[in-house]
Amino acid sequence: MKKKKQIKINFKTAIIIVCIILAIIIAIYFIVNRLNISQYPISDTISIKNYQNKDYYIIEKDYEGNYDLQFLDFYQTFDIKNTFEVKEIMSYADYKSYCNKWGIKPKYSDFTKNYIVFSYLATGAANLDARLAAVEYNANDVDVYIWDDASGYVASSLAYVLVIPTNKRINNINIVPAYTNDEYENIQNGIPNPPNITVDKPIIYLYPTKNTEVSVKLSKAENLICSYPKYQNEWKVLAKPNGNLKDLTTNRKLYSLYYESKSAIDFSVENEGFVVKGEDTITFLEEKLAILGLTEREAEEFIVYWLPKLEANKYNYIRFATLDEINENMPLEINPHPDTIIRVLMTFKGLASPINVKEQKLSAIDRTGFTVVEWGGVEIK
Repeated sequence: MKKKKQIKINFKTAIIIVCIILAIIIAIYFIVNRLNISQYPISDTISIKNYQNKDYYIIEKDYEGNYDLQFLDFYQTFDIKNTFEVKEIMSYADYKSYCNKWGIKPKYSDFTKNYIVFSYLATGAANLDARLAAVEYNANDVDVYIWDDASGYVASSLAYVLVIPTNKRINNINIVPAYTNDEYENIQNGIPNPPNITVDKPIIYLYPTKNTEVSVKLSKAENLICSYPKYQNEWKVLAKPNGNLKDLTTNRKLYSLYYESKSAIDFSVENEGFVVKGEDTITFLEEKLAILGLTEREAEEFIVYWLPKLEANKYNYIRFATLDEINENMPLEINPHPDTIIRVLMTFKGLASPINVKEQKLSAIDRTGFTVVEWGGVEIK
């Protein structure tokens, strides 16, 4: 009996030992994974550095896998952006059709593969550069880390098309902006945003109470990407009460001043704003822009520009930047000084499903005396 009892005790002890070993293995597994998370498990072609609690993806070397990156020049075709730009998984037939449509020389001929295709059109850019930093597959998703930079302003539009052949089944493509080491050094020296995050199409209207010569200066002109009329130290115009302008340098008739710039603020999804269905964009913007002080004509021009981008998303997170944020991003110096300044900057991010945010409170502005109005937008990457 004692012998049987001894065997039974040893069996229980063995069970306990096995359980302890399993617990140790599980603990080690979680610790290792925790360590990997903290060390950022990512391709050796890029690294991640943290600055002021934000992560920046730094290019160490170009991606060494198989890919094709081609640059294109479209002359005076500012209206093709929404049809040219894609972020899709294509079959060989679709890839070849896309190449034929846009005059791209197809590099690949393997009909058994799928093709990750990402294209970008830099409207009016005089210079455009891009590099593929890394490609990371995660289950049925792929993260594509790419750096690009557009600068200058001309009548034509530069573009690039990135194609990556793959045997994997991909559901989602995530484009992650990567930054060069030089850009990261600039960030550490006080420049909060890399140059490929832009404030798109701010245009400025001037409404004096009588015909007035007005000068407009952009205090961070070093961040300009493009402008019209061409910005050189300042704009000088003859402004009329109905908003019509005459460029005193060229004598051309205008109705607004236009520029695009690198963003000086790291706009992101905040805990306040609005979540709007893409199909409800028109109603939303008509209501909110009226509150912010835009006339129906100004609101129409705003909506016509941004509607295709917003309606393309199932939902959008939208927040209107504060006047302090707008002034920090691009201070204006206007002489003579206006009585009323209305600056509208919409930040937005496309969403697959709604998120919970506190509704942003907007304040109405009365237009009195010499009035200056500006609107623009930033897509949160």
